[in-house]
This record gives sequence, structure tokens and C-alpha cells, in this order.
Amino acid sequence: MSDSQTSIFYMPAPRKKHGTINFPAKHGIIFHNKEVCHLNTMSDHIKGLTKANNKIIAKLNGDFQVYAYQLSVNHPATLIGNNVLMSNSVYQAALTHKYQLQINLAESGGVDPAYVKTISLKHCEFQEITLTYCLEFESEKQAVGFQSKLKRYAGIVLKSPRNSDEKISKKVGVSASGDTQSWYINKVDGRSVLFYVKDRNQPNKFSSFESPEVAGDIYAIGKRVLRVEIKLSTKYLAESGLSKPSAWRGAKGKAVYQQQFDWLRTLLKVDADYRVNKPQQRHIDQLSVCDMLVLDWHLKGKPMNRFPEFKSGEWKKSPIKQRIQERLRIDIDIPWKTQCRIAIPGLNGLLSLDRLVEPPKELLAHCHMPATVKRKNRELRKRVDAALAAAQIKWDAKVRGKGKATSKGKSKTQGGAACAGTTASIPVSTLLAVLEGFRKAGVLVHFPSDGTTSDVSNLMG
Repeated sequence: MSDSQTSIFYMPAPRKKHGTINFPAKHGIIFHNKEVCHLNTMSDHIKGLTKANNKIIAKLNGDFQVYAYQLSVNHPATLIGNNVLMSNSVYQAALTHKYQLQINLAESGGVDPAYVKTISLKHCEFQEITLTYCLEFESEKQAVGFQSKLKRYAGIVLKSPRNSDEKISKKVGVSASGDTQSWYINKVDGRSVLFYVKDRNQPNKFSSFESPEVAGDIYAIGKRVLRVEIKLSTKYLAESGLSKPSAWRGAKGKAVYQQQFDWLRTLLKVDADYRVNKPQQRHIDQLSVCDMLVLDWHLKGKPMNRFPEFKSGEWKKSPIKQRIQERLRIDIDIPWKTQCRIAIPGLNGLLSLDRLVEPPKELLAHCHMPATVKRKNRELRKRVDAALAAAQIKWDAKVRGKGKATSKGKSKTQGGAACAGTTASIPVSTLLAVLEGFRKAGVLVHFPSDGTTSDVSNLMG
């Protein structure tokens, strides 16, 4: 399953029968230089089948009304309790998001359960998705060793050939977490990639197991698994037609998982299979005269930008480079000694989906695999039904109470057009009263319309 996702659910328009809807939302007032500069919502926490906390935040329009909810969810932790061994199933994640949102609304007490039932996946859009590929190796040493070699290899392969002073690509970086070192490829074609081995439970990361024995068995496999995480940005999802959950359902989803991994293999030139030894003369003799001259220059360690015919513009470098690489597996943009050092024999089979982890049957209940995910989502769906049933009882009692009050002439104004509207959990009048209190205390109040403070909301949750 994809490790984590951010989605947004746009609330469907309520019908008159749903009455006034008080969407739950935590509000905050943002200060800047002793001025109240903005009213905004703060993130809250929602849970699934475990104690893992996920973020939910209400999105407000200009009238302080909730029009959508944004959810940030670690799907494996939410359903299974850990994310050590897993596979991709993004569509199921959308269902989990929907169920969590429905439970949250049902338990708030301010939303008609009949309205909550109208929320569906057609109201959902993904804003960020992390695909995770768990590649299993024969040992921990092999997994960690390959991770290290691949970092060095990527740093050279992704280097711009036009910048000879750049030793490794600036797209490749390293980040350390405890004793585990991970590395990444940053922002290429709207995507980023992270590589690491999850050999233990990391500090400040939620992880829960049935017993220490199960945790030991899970991590015994996890130690020899290289995790490859491809993060798809909001812009990329939108431009690629992958924002809607329907784009990830069934065979279409499987095709996308394959496509994204193939993109990474192409980016790293996996199929180039760079050689580490000097080619035999009989293979060199198969080249044209001009190709042999270029290759000889390259094998002597001379920089390509100084090759006379290239420098004068008499010969075109690109077709010669392509022919040499196709026939001899040598990239003339990479210094020969460097290629010999960074080339990874058998890379095609090492960075391959044929290595996707397959946990033993006795551990499947603790692994984020398709069958387990579907079963867990069915459990979560039952919690939705239970929450809606309990909410319906309370809602009916509240409606009956309002009816009695109306019949006595005490609350006739509660009906009418207002019932068809929606409000945030704190009425606008209350918020304005709070602001009036600040005015009386001498605190300046302003509402910028140019968006200069919108990014401050990131500091609130």
C-alpha cells in the first residue's frame, strides 16, 4: 500500500431535509506583530483501527463556512499498526479516508447522519501520494550494501553532463534518522524518491504489534528489504489524471504502480548495464572510425568537452554517444574510471519488481498486503455503520425536541431557510464577538486579502 496520502473531500451540497449542518472544525486566530491578522482552522486528529493519529483540517470559504476536509493519513499504521512490510493499493486508501471522515462527522453530533451517507469517493481528490515498493534481498548486508552502491551510482548518472565541475548530482541528497541512513532523489518530473532500509522501529514513529515475537519476525524480514518510496506531488497528480480515486482502481492502479517504477528505472538508466571492464579489441573494431577515435579519447581519461571535433562543432556528439553506449555499454559523459567504480553488475535484476516482498502466511495479518487491507477496511466500514446508527438515535431525539419546542412557540426561528445552510462549528457571530473583544483591548484587527498570511496556517498544526 502507498505509505501515506493527503486527500481532500469536497462536501456535497446538503438538501433541505438535512437541516442546519454544523461541520466540526477547530478554529484558531493567527497573530502577527500583536495584530489579529487571520482566522483559520487548526488541524485535529482522527484514528482508524489503531491508535495512530492522522491529521484532518477543515477548509473554510470566505464566509467562514466549511466547504471541504483535508486528510493526511499513514494508511498502513491506520489499519495494521505498522508499515514495515507492505504493497501498493491506493484505491483502498481512498476508502479508508472516506470511512474515517464519516466517523468523524457522525460522532460530532452536528451533522445529520443521512447527510454523512451522501459523502462518496466522487467527492475525493488526492493531493499527494507516496508509493512504496519493498524489494527483498537475501540478507541485510546485501540490502544495505545495494542501497549504498545505488546512491553513489545515482549521484553520477543523474549529474548534468554540461557541468564538469559537479562531482555528483545536486538532485541526490542524504538524510540520517538514528542509525539508519536514507538518501533521496529530489523533485524530478514532479516526483521525489526516497531509499532506505527499515530495520527497526524509529523514534517518534507509531508502530504497534500484537507481541514482541511478531515484531521480531516482521523486522527480521524488514532488515533485508530496501524500501523505495516515490512521492507524487499535487501538480503531477493533476496533470497526469491521477487525482481521483477511480484512476487507481483495479487494473488501472496496477498499471500506474508499474509505470512509476519503470520511470525510476529509466531515470537511473538501469537497462544501460554499464560495464566495469575495458571492452575487448574485437568489440571495439566493430565501431566506425570516428566512434573508435572518440572511444579511445574517452578510455584515456580525457574530457569529452575537449575532443577536437566536438569542440569545433564538426562532429555531433549525441549520435556517437548513443552508438557507443548501445554497443559497448559505455557512457562517454561519465569518466571511464568513475564508471568502472560506480557500475553495479546485474542492476537490472537488483532494482526490479520481481523482488517485491511476499510475507509468510502466518504474518499476513500484520502486513499491509491487499487481502489484509480489504479485510481491515471491511472492519472500518462496520465502525462507520455503528457510528451512523448511534448518531441517528441522537439526531432523531434532537429533532423531536426541537419539534416540541416549536409547537410551544418557543423556537419557531429555528426552522426555515437557515436549516438548509451550513456553518462552521463556531458561529461567525461568536468569532466576530471575540474580535470585538480584542478591539476593545486595543489589539489591531485586519483581514488581508492579498494572501500574504495564508502560509502562516502551516504553523498551526
